[in-house]
Amino acid sequence: MPSLSARAHYAREEKLVVVGSGGVGKSAITIRFVTAQFYDQGYNPTIEDSYRKQFVVDDEAVTLEILDTAGQEEYAAMADQWYKFGSGFLLVYSITDRPTFEALQSFHQDILRAKDRSYVPCVVVSNKCDLSRLRTVGQLEGRDMARSFHAPFIECSAADGVNVDVAFRELVKLVRKDKMRMEHAAQKILNGPLASLPSPEVRPIKEVPLGAKTKKTRCTIM
Repeated sequence: MPSLSARAHYAREEKLVVVGSGGVGKSAITIRFVTAQFYDQGYNPTIEDSYRKQFVVDDEAVTLEILDTAGQEEYAAMADQWYKFGSGFLLVYSITDRPTFEALQSFHQDILRAKDRSYVPCVVVSNKCDLSRLRTVGQLEGRDMARSFHAPFIECSAADGVNVDVAFRELVKLVRKDKMRMEHAAQKILNGPLASLPSPEVRPIKEVPLGAKTKKTRCTIM
């Protein structure tokens, strides 16, 4: 539970965007995180939904504004404004649908282009790990792609609630680190020649224990 002081004041705000192909469970992940409920109404394509949630990360209160985006081609023209809105991105694919995994490269490149940066804080999220019997994308493949993005890799299940909070928490941490690096760079400009900044270090994430109801679900976070 947040402390009294944390609950009383959520001054810091971060803007997060959930990105991925249609049908990967972006809305289910977002709603699971915001409401702790599983949204299972069949596939109903989202154009754009916005949610707010108060959260505590490393004992610091934060208000998250989360944009759940469309993954369909017909909404591609709106993507740039979504990407410019966000400070951090959940890149979501389904372990049961290989094309959604392969599409992440394009999503990531489009985000970099829209932000005009060589790095953006993101977490690669492999959803539907409760359906491991239908898996078509291996964990190693997901981990390798995440590494190429300088991003953590997390397998989660919106249905079971496994590792959903972990994904958002890690993204908030990355956004905070990135803002610190940007502030450091700005200070360098004021104080003298800008030193080159190292790529952010991606450290292994400590896996949260699964409850009794989810012991059969094998989901990975790296």
